[in-house]
Amino acid sequence: MRKIILYLFGTIVSIMVLVAGFWFLNPMGMRDTLLANQIVKMRVAPSRLDNPKTPSDYGMAYSDVDIITDDQIRLSAWEIPAGVPSDRTIILNHPLTTTRFGSEKGLDGVPAEFLPMVKHLHDAGYNVVMYDHRGQGDSDGGLGRTTKGKEAPAGVGVTEWQDVVASLKYVLAHKEFGDDKIIFMSQCMGANATFLAWQKDPKLFANPQIKALVANQPTLSYKMTDRFIRAKIGLDLVDRVLETQRKKHGFGFANAAESVPSVTVPILFAQVEKDQYTFNPETGQNDIQEIINATKTKNEIIWIGPEHPNNFGTGMRFDAYRYFNHHPEQLLDFMARQFG
Repeated sequence: MRKIILYLFGTIVSIMVLVAGFWFLNPMGMRDTLLANQIVKMRVAPSRLDNPKTPSDYGMAYSDVDIITDDQIRLSAWEIPAGVPSDRTIILNHPLTTTRFGSEKGLDGVPAEFLPMVKHLHDAGYNVVMYDHRGQGDSDGGLGRTTKGKEAPAGVGVTEWQDVVASLKYVLAHKEFGDDKIIFMSQCMGANATFLAWQKDPKLFANPQIKALVANQPTLSYKMTDRFIRAKIGLDLVDRVLETQRKKHGFGFANAAESVPSVTVPILFAQVEKDQYTFNPETGQNDIQEIINATKTKNEIIWIGPEHPNNFGTGMRFDAYRYFNHHPEQLLDFMARQFG
């Protein structure tokens, strides 16, 4: 028995030495190649999450509907009419690694749920259309084991602009909402996708029914990805990840500073200022400032964090996706002013 134990112990130590050697020596770049491929896979084929609650859990009547994109991807959506007839509709989307519900696990231990915020919008007299982006939640798309229906990679905004276009066309063709004034509420990946939709289809988005956009934590994806990788595994891999993604899938990262100038309506930004993935400690400035500087329309920003009014959260990124559940006043004020 003692010999067996010593043998097993020796085997475990040998494996640990090999793993450590592989990690630190990075033979022929194999470690970086392996990690880059895995990170790209997480970006373009994220794990599917469920929608564990529905609007009815918050006393809102709703319908399950499908939205079909121009490239024939079925998006699963909730259509939530206001309690009384309304001519104002909010189109709501979500960040990567969440669904229209949000995420029970969230990021860095901070969960997110959007329905309490939607309840505030509903009670303020707004119709809401909210959907799962391609390859996530109950929508079609995905790659490999994540595929549902027709295959389609997630693009962290680069492919999802087609979902934004489809959501607008759906509302404009709706028998009850078709003449409504519209505000987009777009979050992180969804915000980058919305900026790009304006750039890709300016004629459609010139529709005067669109009154404003709420952009909750849009990103400069290259910078955020770089900081995320460094925070999680301590390596400089962003260029390898970008190269791998382009080679395998034909597209790179979204750049909100390049696409946001195309937006033609007022924007309300929201951002956790000290979010570690978007804050630059060398300049003392969050990346969103570059996006704001590139914006050509009237804009406002709500800074979120323990150092700001309402003293909310602990400076973690996903605090922004819970903020309006508890503090909807500035959001509702902005929407009321834009709807006029």
